[in-house]
Amino acid sequence: MSDLAHANGLGDARQTPSDSVTFWRDPGCEGLEAAAARFRNHSFKPHTHDGLMIGLIDTGAKSFMRERRRFIAEPGSISIVNAGDLHTGSRAEGEQLRYRALYIPISVLSDVAGAEGSGAAPGFRSGVLHDRRVFAALGRMHASIVGGTSRLRREDVRFEAVRALARGHGSSWKPRDQSIAEASRQVRAAYAMIRARFTENLSVFDIAAAVHVSPYHLMRQFRRHVGIPMHTLQTQLRVQLARTLLQQGLPASQAALDAGFADQSHLSKRFKELVGTSPVHYQRNASASSFT
Repeated sequence: MSDLAHANGLGDARQTPSDSVTFWRDPGCEGLEAAAARFRNHSFKPHTHDGLMIGLIDTGAKSFMRERRRFIAEPGSISIVNAGDLHTGSRAEGEQLRYRALYIPISVLSDVAGAEGSGAAPGFRSGVLHDRRVFAALGRMHASIVGGTSRLRREDVRFEAVRALARGHGSSWKPRDQSIAEASRQVRAAYAMIRARFTENLSVFDIAAAVHVSPYHLMRQFRRHVGIPMHTLQTQLRVQLARTLLQQGLPASQAALDAGFADQSHLSKRFKELVGTSPVHYQRNASASSFT
């Protein structure tokens, strides 16, 4: 096992034998991460990502819901979740599910689209792709981040991989649930209020009063248009902030408080549900490695 793998937590004895996930960040591209996941029991709660989430399935089969449709991704296939897609994830078949993941910011998709003269960042209609050439290209992109190659090499490999993905499978299609544009003014206002004040101890009655609608009507309409309850959106935003604070080196106990959680234990429980590992382990192995 390489020194880099040790530094990023692979083989960490404190990880459970059945469920583990390790992250690497690319310091040359904000928001770009690679991960290596091994799951037997863990199931991800419904959540979204700000960017594109790609899974390269190596062993077992991955089951996931994406925008109210269920997909099964088998070995050699690519699972794909657009930015804003509400989705889940768990092992479907095999003794373990092993996959390599890439979390690609919208800015990277936009850069490739701009270079190709195709306009806006592409979306992807299917949740599962079968394309050996694209699978291999994305695998090289993953390896370039994990292996700590030069920035020039990482950028070159990244452009080629994302271009192959976009050319082969991208479109201007965007899922209906990706935005709340069709929701009522009250739901849009409630959504904006939660995003602006998610670290606060908000109540549904506070939010409903602010947008001038009954709490029960707001709860029903919010879930219908956003896809998740208000408290789930608040928790996801808190976990996202805690993740950023951990990357910046803040202790997990302080990150928990700054993100609006009651304590580190509360953060740990919610963080594991959405990220797949504990805040402490994430911080240990998601630090940017020594790239050249």
